[in-house]
Amino acid sequence: GINAEYGKQWYQRRVREQWYQRRVRGVKDVAKAIRKGEKGFVVIAGDISPIDVISHLPVLCEEHKIPYCYVPARLDLGQAIGSNTPCSTILITKNDEYKEKYKECIKGIKELPSIY
Repeated sequence: GINAEYGKQWYQRRVREQWYQRRVRGVKDVAKAIRKGEKGFVVIAGDISPIDVISHLPVLCEEHKIPYCYVPARLDLGQAIGSNTPCSTILITKNDEYKEKYKECIKGIKELPSIY
């Protein structure tokens, strides 16, 4: 679902130190990880151009029952994971080190309004 406010809150939490090791970054790697059965949640940057680059990801996420959300900008997403390079999409996988924050994010994503 699309919700810029939730994406902003997610970014502001600055969980990059804990999540840095347990994430998959980039459209190709995220799609490959989802197809291989990785579980977690996906965050997609909303300023990707052309949109065809990421248009298959929401469908892929829904097919594999993986929650996803959008954040406004690639730069914000890259900074949130501790990178100076903009990032178009990431897959955050579950880990005991940040179990409570992970559950909070999953709950927040599931509470977003559906487009259907």
